[in-house]
Amino acid sequence: MRELYKQLIVWIEEKQPVKIKTRQGEATFLPVKLYKDARKLFAYNRNMNLINISLDHVVSIEPTRIYGSFDRREKYAVHTR
Repeated sequence: MRELYKQLIVWIEEKQPVKIKTRQGEATFLPVKLYKDARKLFAYNRNMNLINISLDHVVSIEPTRIYGSFDRREKYAVHTR
């Protein structure tokens, strides 16, 4: 687990997107903050919602490559007069 923490810290500093596989499924996240004592990882999902991931439920974490923008939110045009 210590190796995982070290690698996560490096990926957070590099702003590297990661694919996290849990018991419920897998998804791509942008890790932001790691709390070792609470075993929690805060990360943004593709809709830029901040997610709290318990490391107890994580099966694997690996870096991934994103083509284009990580942010998939719809862009709304602002009309002014």
